[in-house]
Amino acid sequence: MKSILRAASVAAPLALALGAVAAPAQASPQSPATAAAAPAPAPGVPAFDFAKDCPPLPAGIDPSLGMCMQMVVTGGTMKLGGLGQTITQPMRITVQSVQADASSPSEFTSVSLAGKPMTVPGGVLGLLGLNVPGLDGLPFNKVQVQPKYTGGFSFDLPNAGLEMKIKIINDAVGKGCSIGSKKDPVKLNLGVDLGQISVVDEGDVNDTFHHPPVLHTPASDTAFAVPRTSGCGLFGPVIDWKAGLPSASGQNSASFDTYLALATYAPPSPAAVQRKAKQDPIQRLRDLRIGR
Repeated sequence: MKSILRAASVAAPLALALGAVAAPAQASPQSPATAAAAPAPAPGVPAFDFAKDCPPLPAGIDPSLGMCMQMVVTGGTMKLGGLGQTITQPMRITVQSVQADASSPSEFTSVSLAGKPMTVPGGVLGLLGLNVPGLDGLPFNKVQVQPKYTGGFSFDLPNAGLEMKIKIINDAVGKGCSIGSKKDPVKLNLGVDLGQISVVDEGDVNDTFHHPPVLHTPASDTAFAVPRTSGCGLFGPVIDWKAGLPSASGQNSASFDTYLALATYAPPSPAAVQRKAKQDPIQRLRDLRIGR
């Protein structure tokens, strides 16, 4: 029975997005001075703490040309091959980008993806079709999945690109088992319907870094391919067989409920405050170009 459980555990469904890659080491920290805490977000809206979560700027970068953006996936679903998973833990993508000058495009200097492991309902037994309540946490039966950033990001609405692998966590498969790898990742190209972006918090125009505008939008992709497993040893062929991997474009889908916030590192000048007071935060998001 134990061998059956070990073999089946590798068939865990996946959940994205966006695991965590540590941001590159930063030199000569530069960040806005501490300000009063922003008001508590509305129910269902994630909190954004740029002073805590955004990395310091690299040395020599003009703070007015440095930007931090966060995207938080609070719900949704993924289907990868024959596997499906509901998003049960928020996934937070933090991106730092800089410009060489005011007329240059933004290039990201660090990207991190943070998300707690998500438990697969029923565990190994559930994957075998034996749904026994209360056994999800038992050794060798418990299965979790966690997204891991692999190094590839772009933002140019109506699309946002993110590359990742999906770590499979189970007592039988060891620590290095994942769907996809750094060399062969899952490449999401999430599409955003610009007409569905809404403003849920206009932020503080006098201090957007500590109280940024918050936007809400759905994002989805149905055209990405899913590679086979990596680092799963003898269990790899079992996972691939059970999950139908690799899975070609058109056989997979990702649908995310997403919140976004962005702000520059520099405190705004009086003139900038006047401009931002008149600026539509949705249009500012549409104008942002990072990577590619």
